[in-house]
Amino acid sequence: MNEFYRSKFNDLFLEFNRYILVNPEFTEKFPQGAEVVLLDSRDAGFNAFMLKHAPKSKEVVFIDVGELAPVRSRLKHPKLIARPRISA
Repeated sequence: MNEFYRSKFNDLFLEFNRYILVNPEFTEKFPQGAEVVLLDSRDAGFNAFMLKHAPKSKEVVFIDVGELAPVRSRLKHPKLIARPRISA
């Protein structure tokens, strides 16, 4: 898999899994044992790549991932500190 598309797929896969953990009803209409192919309507190259490699003999569900919200930090209350000493 093209490294750029592999990275994009991994990001979308992670976000899709997070989504279905919070919204399990989304998968209720998926056929049993279906393979999910994630698509991005704003990236024709990615879609062409994913469709080219989609399973041909299996039940497949195609998902347009829609729009991703901006990534936000999960840090709470970070503090600036002096350089810590490392004891040997």
